[in-house]
Amino acid sequence: MGPTAVMQQVAVLVMVVVVVGVTAGQGDEGALTSPNTTLGTTLVYPQDATVLLGALFPIHTSRKDPITGIVACDHLQGDYGIQPLEALLFTLDEINTNPNLLPGITLGTLVMDSCDHPTPALTQTLGFIKGYLAGQNEHHQAEFTCGDGSAPTFRSGLFDKVVGVIGGRDSAVSVQMASVLRVIEMPQISYISTSASLNDRERFPFFLRTVPSDSTQVQAILDILRSFKWSYASMVYSSGEYGEGGYRELTRTAAEYDVCFASPAHVLSKNDPDDVYQDVVKQLVNREANVVVVFAQREVAIRLLKTVRLLGAHSRFLWIGSDGWSSTPLQEVEAVAEGSIAVQPLARSLPGFEEYFRALTPENNGRNPWFQEYWNSDLSVSSGTHQHEIVQWLHFVRDSAHAFAHALHAMWEEHCEGVAGICDAMAHSGHIHGQDLFQQLLRVSFLDTTNSTFRFESSGAGPARYTILNYQRHEHFSYRWVPVGTYTNTSGEVPELNLPSSSVQYRLSTAPPTSSCGKPCTDDQAKILLQEACCWRCEDCQPHQYLNRSTHLCHDCGDCQRPDRDACVDKDEKFIDYKNRWAITSLAFASLGIFSTVLMGVIFWVHLDTPVIKAASRELSYILLGGIFLSFVMSFVIVAPPSYVTCGLTRFFLGFSYTVCYAAILTKTNRISRIFNKSPTKSHKAIYTSPRSQVVIVTMLVSVEVAINVAWMVYNTPNTEHLCARTSQYRVRICGGLDDYSYVVGLVYPLILVLFCTIYAIKTRKCPGGFNEARYIAFTNYTTCLIWLVFVPLYLSTGATDDIRIVTLALSLSLGGFVQLGCLFFPKVYIVLFKPEKNTRDAVMSISRTSYNNNNNNRDSSYRASGRFPDDAASTPPHPIFFVNGGKPQEEALQKARASQHLDQDAPGRVNHLYIAAHSNPATGTTHPTTTTTHLPTTTTTHVPTTTTAQLLTRPTHYPTKVAHHTAL
Repeated sequence: MGPTAVMQQVAVLVMVVVVVGVTAGQGDEGALTSPNTTLGTTLVYPQDATVLLGALFPIHTSRKDPITGIVACDHLQGDYGIQPLEALLFTLDEINTNPNLLPGITLGTLVMDSCDHPTPALTQTLGFIKGYLAGQNEHHQAEFTCGDGSAPTFRSGLFDKVVGVIGGRDSAVSVQMASVLRVIEMPQISYISTSASLNDRERFPFFLRTVPSDSTQVQAILDILRSFKWSYASMVYSSGEYGEGGYRELTRTAAEYDVCFASPAHVLSKNDPDDVYQDVVKQLVNREANVVVVFAQREVAIRLLKTVRLLGAHSRFLWIGSDGWSSTPLQEVEAVAEGSIAVQPLARSLPGFEEYFRALTPENNGRNPWFQEYWNSDLSVSSGTHQHEIVQWLHFVRDSAHAFAHALHAMWEEHCEGVAGICDAMAHSGHIHGQDLFQQLLRVSFLDTTNSTFRFESSGAGPARYTILNYQRHEHFSYRWVPVGTYTNTSGEVPELNLPSSSVQYRLSTAPPTSSCGKPCTDDQAKILLQEACCWRCEDCQPHQYLNRSTHLCHDCGDCQRPDRDACVDKDEKFIDYKNRWAITSLAFASLGIFSTVLMGVIFWVHLDTPVIKAASRELSYILLGGIFLSFVMSFVIVAPPSYVTCGLTRFFLGFSYTVCYAAILTKTNRISRIFNKSPTKSHKAIYTSPRSQVVIVTMLVSVEVAINVAWMVYNTPNTEHLCARTSQYRVRICGGLDDYSYVVGLVYPLILVLFCTIYAIKTRKCPGGFNEARYIAFTNYTTCLIWLVFVPLYLSTGATDDIRIVTLALSLSLGGFVQLGCLFFPKVYIVLFKPEKNTRDAVMSISRTSYNNNNNNRDSSYRASGRFPDDAASTPPHPIFFVNGGKPQEEALQKARASQHLDQDAPGRVNHLYIAAHSNPATGTTHPTTTTTHLPTTTTTHVPTTTTAQLLTRPTHYPTKVAHHTAL
């Protein structure tokens, strides 16, 4: 043994010295016992037993002196004391007469009275310690000797033969016994102690029991409450190991069974004054709970029911009882307890015991020293009527004795090789070791009274076997506990409750009450706890919530999920496709735009060589039409079911199509600006104005957008995502980034091009009519910006699951394409088709001049820069007019000449002449020098040599200085 065990033994020895004078020399079995002599009385049967089993039974009750606090034994109890004792003696007779069990070995018992209290029980248990020490001294190393040199013995050596102990009945008694018996490693088997604390193998390593633990009984009680839908109950428990252990198990496990106990629970002791009981009953009455669980000892339960009767609450409650008070009739409180439901370890009759017990008399039962007292104290027994019923749990006493018998038999078979009697190998020189016997008990297996296999569970308790009892009234106002169901587990699986509701009788012609702190909630309602922990109100879950049935609370689902029973599941997926009515509308709109774009391209191709089309820069116009065409085609990509491919195409071409359009417009306006706005003082001509140069410039501008889009798509890969709204039944699949900066990146560059287009459109506002598109370009830019400014709030306000969000993007692209067609192409197509008279070089190169009037006699001096004067002077060949030092007519003439040279260089031989020479040689194309006289209103004549057009386009920018300068009046 370790140091702790040695110290425990020293403490025990000290206690032995104290009590030896009390217990030694007592125990005359033939004397009449009484409460005062019962602690000194010992039953040994049979006297010649080879091996003894110690046993403690509550032959008497106990009482505590209120002044001194001393516990003394009280009146005798037959049901809990005498009947279990006689059941043990009856079982030993059965075992000893069985030739196949313990051959050559007689199994006996040494019985003492525990007085149903831990203090007397502890005193009695010390006898086993004394016997153990005496046996160790005799059979092993002798440590003690008497004065004459002999080995000391205790009580004639009877205690030396004890190898195990049966008892006690009350859990508090069993705890005290187990704490002492562990010191000498003596196995203990209780026949009815059920406290869950006894499952602790560290505190009670040698404790076993043939009944299931209270933890299993608690499960049975809670299962009963759940089966009757009693979700709210009060609780009363007794102080001590039994009641407090049951209370802890009930409160710990209640939530698993959807049961709630009112707070606070009430603890009572059998020694509490009456006013304490009355206060508890008043609190019970004031609650809404109609069911009360009483996990208490019999004395506490009886006093509680008497107090209920005293306060006139006979039919107020339905009582749920534990095994501590539900095994015997409830005298004096039958009417209050009527309808009670109780859990009792499986009630089975012990075959043959009833006949045996009812035949006992003091004359034929001299082995029981307490039977004479029992006979004298109960008139019904002494008169031969035997009104007391046989206790239904006596088979647990039988199982305890048989467990020891079969464990000893297994040791005999293992060590004695079939030789009858106890061999030395089994008894170890006359002493059976408790550790060896306990290991055999853990493996024991035998048939019980119902021929079911009995074995101990790993916790040291017996299998779950309970009877559900109902306290019913029968005729002539007689009451009794009636078995109405079972709660069993004999197969190793989860115990099952078998309790038909029709078998339970509450009160005659009365249905069982309801007990809840709130109305029962439906399956889809949550329980919202109120101030009272056990009370609630029912609340419906919202459409976007699901009910967690374990917590009875509503839990939110995500916007993209919907509730489905006990969990959230994804909403059905939805996306716009070609069958959607909004998609059909946008695609029809885009198809009209594609048709219009193709029509414009055909018209341009047919009239490719006309001045209006040539002035529009044919190559750039076709590039612009290609960008517009992409804008319309993008509607088909946007409306397509979202995927990585379609989303990538949308992100790339959304900005790319605008870049193509505005790169062409910017190149076109920049070219015109460089040609017409060139300073006349510079001698060199504009460069990079050829068609090939324009295409290269556009390509370079577009390549910037391509680089931006490719880089951004590598950095932020296109993906799909879902737009969800809590009120919607669907989750809409869209392209990822459709509502964030992912698409803005591709539109930044086109916006820069729009800005530069606007600047150059303003700079070319004074160019000839065929080249001046400032108003149209400005209108196009303003309208495009307006479309997108309107699109953004519209897109964000239509709702996350609305199909219009996708369609508005497609329609915005189409509207932008139509604006560009209408502003940049329709005016030219209109002239080509419907105003052919304006599709001339003169009209294309026309510039409006300010009119000058001469005293209301002069005619309008407006003219067209083509060199033609008004109609009345058409017969006279026009002559060039020069002004000194850069007059306006001179500058404009030079600009027109340069424009004709550059804009028409792709059509050799068809150069737009700014002026028509007065004298030209058709063969050489040169002009002969002559002197032209121009008659001005001032009668001043100016002689200026004429110049050919080719010489005008190539000559230096300085002019003759000797020119007469006349001012028009």
